[in-house]
Amino acid sequence: MADEQNYTSLQEFTEDMSPRGNKPILYTAQGKQGINGVKLGANCMNKPTILLLTALLVSLTTNIVLGVLLYKASTISSTCSQLTAVKGAPAMRRLDTLQSRYNQLCQDYITLGQNCTQPGVKVSECRPCPDSWLHFEDKCYYFSSDKMDWEKSKESCEAMGSHLAILHSHAQHEALEKAARSKGTFDYHYWIGLTDRHTEGEWKWVDNTPVNNTYWDKVHSEPDNHLSGGEEGEDCATLNSHSRSWFDVPCNFIYLRICEMEAMEVN
Repeated sequence: MADEQNYTSLQEFTEDMSPRGNKPILYTAQGKQGINGVKLGANCMNKPTILLLTALLVSLTTNIVLGVLLYKASTISSTCSQLTAVKGAPAMRRLDTLQSRYNQLCQDYITLGQNCTQPGVKVSECRPCPDSWLHFEDKCYYFSSDKMDWEKSKESCEAMGSHLAILHSHAQHEALEKAARSKGTFDYHYWIGLTDRHTEGEWKWVDNTPVNNTYWDKVHSEPDNHLSGGEEGEDCATLNSHSRSWFDVPCNFIYLRICEMEAMEVN
């Protein structure tokens, strides 16, 4: 009877081979089922948990990356704005300083002339524009006597502290073409600061301000980008003082020019 009970007890054990060798591992029938149940439960619980954690990790990483990119973009934009402001500020301060010194110099000059006792001395008034420049509104205009192509004309104006003329209003256009006609020369084409060299048909002033009013010659259907300009076409504009209108012509043609600068304030 005792032997039978021992044999029955032995039947409740099973053997598995160890993965590291042939040493058997003993489990009871109940114990093995419990372990397998724990393993299966762990697997079932871990899969959705891992997926959820992975999704959260990806979401967190994406948010971090987007945050960094947005921060960098805002930083770059802010830096560019600051650089633009810093770059423009010294120029404005220099202009204000020159204006102040000019006014002081004019005042000293007038005072010196008034105190001069030498007979026949004539004191000239300070003027907002250099000699031989036309003063109109708050601008000064120079009409050249020599001729160049458009690019060299642009450089020549810049060397004088000015730029090729920009005509934003009808009053400016009328004043300049009237002044050009008064020169009484046979040369009636004057370069102005208008071109579409970068994009055909997209006309821009040399300071990149918008072209609001245009005075193209309608009789000749200007601007026509005529084939006489060759492969490059007609990409630069002139003011024609005879027709009182604009023409597009090849930039390498040789013409007179009109330069423009800010007028000085005279107290």
